[in-house]
Amino acid sequence: MRELQLDKKDYLINSGLEHNLGVLTSVDRLTSYDMIYVYHMMKIGDKLSLRRDYSNPFEKDTVEVFFKGFKIGTISRKSAPIISRLIDKGCPVMATIKGVMGEKYKPFSGLDVEIKALVD
Repeated sequence: MRELQLDKKDYLINSGLEHNLGVLTSVDRLTSYDMIYVYHMMKIGDKLSLRRDYSNPFEKDTVEVFFKGFKIGTISRKSAPIISRLIDKGCPVMATIKGVMGEKYKPFSGLDVEIKALVD
């Protein structure tokens, strides 16, 4: 498993809301959706949109990830139950890019994200 590299200043991001829950996770299924069209525009710190996917009967906790309207993948299966419950409860959830991994012939092999939520 990869280790996320974070600077101390990453924890001091002021977003207007005091977030009391933070989750560092990755995005799965990058090659199944529109990542190939938008990966070259992505940079660390860009905002992502999260949306629950209720249409998958086999994975009840699926959370879709969008970048500028393009679906780029889903939240990893390990973190999806936590994030999906927060979204279902109506908690404000924000996601930002923490890292885009790539190799010479595989320009995007991983995407790390930070998800922050305001929990009552």
